Amino acid sequence: MNQMDHILVSLDLTDMDNFLIRYSNFWAENFKPKSITFLHVIRTYDISKEIVSAYPHLNQPLPEILKEEMDEKVNELFKERDEVEIKTVVREGTITESIVQYTRKYDISLIIMGKKISYQGRGRIIRKVMSIAPASVLLITETSQARLDRVLVKMDFSKISSTALKTAQYIKEHIGTSITCHHAYKLPLNYFPKQPPEHDNKLLNEVQVHTNKEFSKFLTRYKIDLKDISCSSSIDTENEEADILYTQALIGGADMIVVGTKIKSELADIIIDSTSEKLAENDKNIKVLVVKDRKQTMSFLTALLK
Repeated sequence: MNQMDHILVSLDLTDMDNFLIRYSNFWAENFKPKSITFLHVIRTYDISKEIVSAYPHLNQPLPEILKEEMDEKVNELFKERDEVEIKTVVREGTITESIVQYTRKYDISLIIMGKKISYQGRGRIIRKVMSIAPASVLLITETSQARLDRVLVKMDFSKISSTALKTAQYIKEHIGTSITCHHAYKLPLNYFPKQPPEHDNKLLNEVQVHTNKEFSKFLTRYKIDLKDISCSSSIDTENEEADILYTQALIGGADMIVVGTKIKSELADIIIDSTSEKLAENDKNIKVLVVKDRKQTMSFLTALLK
């Protein structure tokens, strides 16, 4: 699997940057990537010529001024520099396009972005980057702790789930993280006219037996050698998989939810699965690692940009 050798950290020059830099320091300390790039994109319409002309004493181009500020902050907060190439980059343009272009050009394998809870931000850029960037995306909040003791993996027994689980295995090999999986079994609510399915113990037991069998076959099919790992299950009657996973993560004390996702095209839109998108919402404060199939995403982008 991709070893996350090249990491891109998206900064927006708000207080959120402090948390992102500190967490990327934790990541570098444990996973020893080859490079970490801190990128800020100046939107071309952010600052008008009239405003710039009002400050003639600023004899440096704005990108140079911002890069100096970024260098100062990174030097202050990022301590893990052994064998890690550190870059600070300022680009002008559209944020999503700039991140995607940089990711493609420099073979970025992981993008770290801030998912703001209390700070201002609607997450629109995060959703766009998650949709089309050919790299996995790690979302952290300002409450995220620099630890990975427990990880919960979304399981649907597919190939992309195997990629997500292998990513969790990679994390475990470096930190000793405990891994659990959860499968939200989709059954329509109209199948249960008498009582809610979560109150039917017989049904719940049958679903768990089914899950155990499928999980065993899944591990064999994708040649995943993980001992002492279990896959719990629940019944999803109303397409609420993201909420189910988030609740399971809270109950189990998980520090991160790992979810595999594939992009697809629907009419004029490029979309990812709804579970990944909902887990990226601001009200969910557990870290989320959205694992992408880089080869599939690159092929999609190549076809799209022809």
